[in-house]
Amino acid sequence: MVYCCVVVCVAGIRGFGSPRYGWDVLGYSGVVLSYDSNDPVVIHGGAYGALRDAAPAAVVHELTSSSPYRAEVAHNPQAFIEQLSFYRMRMLYSSLLYVLYKCGVNIVQAASAVSALSYVLLALVGLLWMKRHLDPVCAALVSGFLFLSSPFTHVANIPTPDGLAALIVVAAGYAFLEAGNRRLSFVLLTVAVLVRHETAILGLMFSAWLLLFRRAERLRARLACFAASSSAILGAYVFVTRLNGAYGWRTLFHHTFIDPLVHPASAFVSVGPDDYFRAVATELVPSALATSVIPYMLVLAIALVLHVRSGGGLALDEPWVMFSCVLLFNFMVRTLLFPALFERFFLAHYLIFAVLAVRTLRLGSRDVYGLDTGPRGDTRDRAMIQPASAAASASSSASGMTS
Repeated sequence: MVYCCVVVCVAGIRGFGSPRYGWDVLGYSGVVLSYDSNDPVVIHGGAYGALRDAAPAAVVHELTSSSPYRAEVAHNPQAFIEQLSFYRMRMLYSSLLYVLYKCGVNIVQAASAVSALSYVLLALVGLLWMKRHLDPVCAALVSGFLFLSSPFTHVANIPTPDGLAALIVVAAGYAFLEAGNRRLSFVLLTVAVLVRHETAILGLMFSAWLLLFRRAERLRARLACFAASSSAILGAYVFVTRLNGAYGWRTLFHHTFIDPLVHPASAFVSVGPDDYFRAVATELVPSALATSVIPYMLVLAIALVLHVRSGGGLALDEPWVMFSCVLLFNFMVRTLLFPALFERFFLAHYLIFAVLAVRTLRLGSRDVYGLDTGPRGDTRDRAMIQPASAAASASSSASGMTS
């Protein structure tokens, strides 16, 4: 366990020491600087200056001159200011960067530090979660294999809020599935909306699922829970999108999949069905074949099939089945709304799917083979233990009769 923790921390430090900067780090830097100034020239110069101080010259050239769009934004402060509305919604993330910036840390390096720390904390939470269903050695091996794979180490290298959002969503899943604390789970999901506003879809789906399938509770209690949780999540979503001047879905889709917009605030945006299906064919399908989505789905499917074949049920009101269905449905909706599989968006899904597979396989092996594979690692074959105890009892009875 200690060795696994050390390896994960080293991976996080390595991610901080050799980050992979994308253009998004300039957007978040501009948002942080806009908290202190409204001057486009000051914000523009501060963001690009922080990049030049923290990144190698080749990276600076890549982010400022590799395309006409990047070159224009790098030389036009007003165009740069118009890009910031794509990033203002991540209020909690930019607030953390602002605190580090005020402490004297370079903004770009602060973004790398938050991503690396989020990765380490996510790995430690995953390790402790695995330990609840496996013995320490197996938990360390499975967690090491999981968090040293590319989807997770990739997020440690990229200064984006995705690692922080995954950490909060995983904590919400742990609170609901292991601690049975539904209120804390909804509080964390509401906080996650302040990190990535798309998390509101997951929170609303979870709230609706509890309303529809939590039949053991009274209808009035379910309605009250749905009203309170959905109101909080929707309130957070409206706050981060409407009050921050966020662009709509069409503007984001056009900017991502059709053509980057130098002046998105004033551009006329048109997105048709042909544009959407072209993005699905050129972005979603190839990325689905090249990422880890299919292996994780196969592992989850195998675990569920073995669970059913061993006599386990898949009741929709059972917490683990409920949360897994919500995550699967959320995954499908997210990919349909934004037809590109950026794995950093789905780290929480991957981790919870892995924990569910481990838990399901452990229960299946215990039911099929009579193995008690508890967290302490005391694996015992019940079919062999019982005859042995019976034989010992018979032997003691025989010796008693002899004496």
